[in-house]
Amino acid sequence: MKIFLTGGSGFVGRKFIKEALKAGHVIYAITRKNKKKKKNLIWLKGDLDKDWSRYLKKSKVLVHMAAAGVNEHIDLEEAINANILKPHKLLMNAINSKCFNWIIIGSASEYGKQAKLKKPLSNKTKEFPETNYEATKNLFTKLSISLSKKYKTKCRIMRLFNVYGKGEERSRLWPSLNKALKLKKNFKMTAGNQIRDFIKVEHAVDILLDSLNFKKCNKSFPQIWHVASGNSKSVKNFAKSYWEEKKGKGKILFGKLKLKNYKNYISDKKSIWKL
Repeated sequence: MKIFLTGGSGFVGRKFIKEALKAGHVIYAITRKNKKKKKNLIWLKGDLDKDWSRYLKKSKVLVHMAAAGVNEHIDLEEAINANILKPHKLLMNAINSKCFNWIIIGSASEYGKQAKLKKPLSNKTKEFPETNYEATKNLFTKLSISLSKKYKTKCRIMRLFNVYGKGEERSRLWPSLNKALKLKKNFKMTAGNQIRDFIKVEHAVDILLDSLNFKKCNKSFPQIWHVASGNSKSVKNFAKSYWEEKKGKGKILFGKLKLKNYKNYISDKKSIWKL
């Protein structure tokens, strides 16, 4: 299958490319930097709003992973431009190029303040985004759904929950734990009361690759699915069990870092894409 991909340089995107190539897919991937072509991997230098019709016409599916503001604060104007306006041009380009199968990577953070409750989130939960990132991601979800209905495309919104693993941003929990383990130091963190649905990047990518099969779960489109493990646990328990598994020499010092207004990302079982 020929796949048109955005966000291929990111944490999940890099793993997706690796596994998609193993599965025999051909990938056209947008990049802002010069990169060498590999067998079945064609890097295309440019931004989302460039005319990509030449490649979209050849592609069976569009996989849109690119997003701005995931790990840092982003101002509203930049967020609107990166997460709504430019991707909108890409979708219109896909429509005009008759590329009608879409995988849009969403985020559990779109649920916003709903995640402050210790209740499972479903794909029918009403979203109340709070940050610029959450709001623009959710607006683009709504825009994708609207365009899908209007132009009768097959659109799947695949909402990532707490994906972790090799290649993750170094400031995040799992890489920070590994750094402390390697240095045999104590690890300072929050009390860890927040609940998360942690999913290994390998598992998440398996789900995304499986979702490329538009003959599966095809009763109606557009769709929203969760990319989650279904096994929610507190951050404290996640850190503690991983530390014990790796036989950490130091101690985890819970409560040494303060965290206000934390959110709980718990997926209900029915909304999770099943392999």
